[in-house]
Formats: sequence, structure tokens, C-alpha cells
Amino acid sequence: MAESGSGIAKLLIGYDGSGYAHGALSELRFSGLPVKAQVIIISVCEIWLPPINTEPEIPVDQELAEYFQKHLEQVERNLAETRTIASQAREELLRYFPDWVVDVEIVSGSVALQILSMAEGFRPDIIVVGERGLSSESNAGMGTTAQTVLSDAKCPVRIARLKPQLARSHSRIIIGFDGSPGSMTAVRRVASRAWKTKPEIRLVTITDPFTLLNPGRAFDPIPGMSEGTMEGEEKWVEMLAMSALQLLNDTGLSACVHSYSGNPRMVLTREAESWNADAIFLGAHSFPRQLQFSSLGCVALAVANRVSCSVEIVR
Repeated sequence: MAESGSGIAKLLIGYDGSGYAHGALSELRFSGLPVKAQVIIISVCEIWLPPINTEPEIPVDQELAEYFQKHLEQVERNLAETRTIASQAREELLRYFPDWVVDVEIVSGSVALQILSMAEGFRPDIIVVGERGLSSESNAGMGTTAQTVLSDAKCPVRIARLKPQLARSHSRIIIGFDGSPGSMTAVRRVASRAWKTKPEIRLVTITDPFTLLNPGRAFDPIPGMSEGTMEGEEKWVEMLAMSALQLLNDTGLSACVHSYSGNPRMVLTREAESWNADAIFLGAHSFPRQLQFSSLGCVALAVANRVSCSVEIVR
């Protein structure tokens, strides 16, 4: 894991007490995170009206004054509940990582905006959030908070999902690889982790299906041309993957390359589900489209929204 300038890894964890947030904390045990880290758990109390800390500037009648008082009391109850939930999360995290330094921050407002704002000042090496929270209306895909943080954060983001099979002896990890600097950063991220047991790793490469057509009233494929083109692309990707494999081997990890042709969103999702992967690592940016590589950066959000495992987008 990339470390901050202080020499200690820094994590920012969004927590709201939901089952998804609780699962995200538990999942971190299997994520290869360092033994020592500086961590902030941020819990956001969503308040429609801001707290009233001063007397109103204009005179108010008794009815309005009573409303202000009830509102203030409700805000205080909400903040106290949020503080209790965050403190429980801190205790749980310290059971998993006793050498971490964990602080709790309680704020009010928009959850996604508060997480992103704290990230600007704290400058974490990674932001961790659950896929959905207490306010999510849908039971499918990511909630709006996770999507916003994933899209707008300037640092790596992990959408942490706990899977039952994580109790097994080792994790299964997919790295989306297209030879770009972004995908190499994802490889380095996996290689730098402090894995308790060596994970199974698959480098998944995806080439665009490209078929040459005979012009005419009905367009027909030119026999043999598409197969030759795809074979050349696959060899090219596998050649680029050699440096990634070497980097992993140098850190004591091993991996195999799986090459496919098709829509990267569908291929990565299918591979993750069929192999029962525990996590996918993707670079946020990749090579230009004209190189005929699938742009992992532009499908990262779709993959994170579709799969049932954790997804880490590396920047």
C-alpha cells in the first residue's frame, strides 16, 4: 500500500452503523492492510436544518421558540447516537488492528461531501466505504454516497463488501490489466500489500472485438481476418503483462493471465462471479481508445456497481 509522506499509511473510513458499513470494517481484515496505520472514522449525522448555536437575530414568538428548542434537542440526540455508533466502530477496528491509531470525527451534512471534504485535508492513502448506507432506498448496486465518493475522490477508493468465503485460507483477487500506467499502478498496489497469506491473483486482460467487413448492401465479415487480429492483440497484451507478472513475482506473489474479448464491464463482472473473487483492483485511467484496449477507467464505476465483491479503484 502506498504510504503517506509521514511514513505511515493513512485511511479514511466512512461509517454509518449500517450492515454494509459493519461488513466493510470486517472485510478490511482480508485486504492486506499494514500493521500500523493512522485512521479516521468519519460518521456523518444527516441533519436537514443546521444546528442552532446562537439566539435568533429577530424576535420570535413562543411557538417558534419551542420549535427551535425541540430541533436543538433532536440534533443533540442524533449527534450523540452517531458518536456512539462511531465509537463502537473504533473499538471493533482496534480488535482487528490493535496497532492502528484510530480517531473518530463526527460531522453533520451531506455524507459524500463531508467524506470528500475531510479527504482534502487528511489526504488519505485510501478511502473505504460500504456499498450502501442506512439512507439507501435500493437493495441493488451502490448507493449514491459510494458512487459520489468513488467518482470524485482524488485518492484510491475501496468499496468494501464482506463475503462469507473470506473465512477461507486465502483471497482471490482480480486485477484488470490493459498495459496502461493506471493498470500497472493497480498491480503495484496489490504487490505492496501486507498479505497474511498469499492470495490467488488473476490478471484479466480484455481486447475489443474487431471484425473487418466486406462492403456491400449487407456487411459480412471477411473470413479469417477478425481471428488474426484478435490473436495479435492477445499476444500484445500478454507481452505487456510480463512486466506485471515479474513485479508480483519479485514480491513473492504469483499470478496468471486470463485474456478475453468483449465488453469489459460484462467480462470483468462475469469473471468475478464465476471465479468467486473476493476483490477487484482497477486503475482509474488507461490508454486512449484508439489503441484498441478496453478503457478500464471508463468502466470502473460500472464494474463496482455490478459485482458482489470488493472493488478498489487505484489513482
